[in-house]
Amino acid sequence: MIDNSNKSKGVEGSQFVLNSSNSPYSNKSQPLVGSVEALVSYVAAALQIVTGMTLIVISILGMIAPMWFSAILSIAGSVSCMTGVFLLYFTSANKGSIDGLINQAIRRVINSQN
Repeated sequence: MIDNSNKSKGVEGSQFVLNSSNSPYSNKSQPLVGSVEALVSYVAAALQIVTGMTLIVISILGMIAPMWFSAILSIAGSVSCMTGVFLLYFTSANKGSIDGLINQAIRRVINSQN
């Protein structure tokens, strides 16, 4: 079957811009911390990681006398550290995703009006 459709046409006949990306991760000029909420998330993630690692080190060094309490604190430190790493990843992965969605919606509206 021969496809004679014009692949450069978008929805309702609007033209696609070649070699451009609407991805929020393609713009490298965005700052690392875009807002106060992101800064708070980065600080919280760093504190969770440091707290978790501190609990693990204290437990491994045997500074806590009862072994069962040391094991519980070691598990709590591991969970805290994993949560901090997940929060750090989640914050940096979602940075600018709302702005990207809004910009894409505005571009679609403008293109459909033309």
